[in-house]
Amino acid sequence: MSETIEEAAARWYAAQDGDDMDWDGFTAWLEGDARHRAAFDAVALLGDRIAAQRPALAAAFAPPRPATRRWVWAGVGSTLAAALAVAAVIPREAADTVWASGAAPLTVALDDGVTATLAPRSRLTAIAGDAARLALSGEAYFDVRHQPGRTLSIRTDRYTVTDIGTRFTVAADRAATRVAVAEGQVSVAGSTLAAPVALAAGRAFTATAAGVRLSPVAAADIGSWRRGTLSYADAPLALVAADIARYSGQAVTVDPAIAGRRLTGTLSIGDGSGLADAVGAILDIDVRRDGGGVRLQPRR
Repeated sequence: MSETIEEAAARWYAAQDGDDMDWDGFTAWLEGDARHRAAFDAVALLGDRIAAQRPALAAAFAPPRPATRRWVWAGVGSTLAAALAVAAVIPREAADTVWASGAAPLTVALDDGVTATLAPRSRLTAIAGDAARLALSGEAYFDVRHQPGRTLSIRTDRYTVTDIGTRFTVAADRAATRVAVAEGQVSVAGSTLAAPVALAAGRAFTATAAGVRLSPVAAADIGSWRRGTLSYADAPLALVAADIARYSGQAVTVDPAIAGRRLTGTLSIGDGSGLADAVGAILDIDVRRDGGGVRLQPRR
């Protein structure tokens, strides 16, 4: 018997509290169908409500004191077992806090001295409501004031960025991950890295299917999308394609024949619709539009 969407959502929700959570698989499932995200959000809401009512559930279904009325316990036993089973499968004690941007950037105050500006079509989650434990899909610029004893962590589908006080950007899409530091220092860790990578100001970390690359970056270029431009210095085309998709709202794919191409230059974002054509002109490649999507391919 095939698993329903609701059953899959409950399974993924319960798995998030385990050390062996398959974050890549979860992200692929979540993005595979708009119904998946709606089902997952519904399960998460239910789980949070059940966790909040645990004391009341336990009191309501407590067995009666008189031993002679065992039939009462038999009648409610299955109900109690079901309620406690659901509470056990969904053990969270606090709800996630989620911010999501639309077609325009969104700036949010996360905690004392911490702000995040989300790029368009990005999603930031405070895990269990903890503003020091974040999960990101899309891109965001972080401004973190140093406070002794506080460490901020930002989890993407493949890496975790740790910071104690600095300014930096994180961009996380299925095709590419990018971290760039404007001020201070951050650490990037992940299962594909032999050891955490320390990034100082003026350095960038980029990971694509081709591997991991460390490179210099001008501080003025970091988060330049907040001012309406995208600045690149020898950037892989996979990363550029992810940016085009974010700002245009269209799916963008890259022909494997040109996947190794790189871009240096500055693009004006506008409404995002002209980004693909601008990249096509700079790199002398074709831009094909079909079915609401964009494909970058070699010039015919």
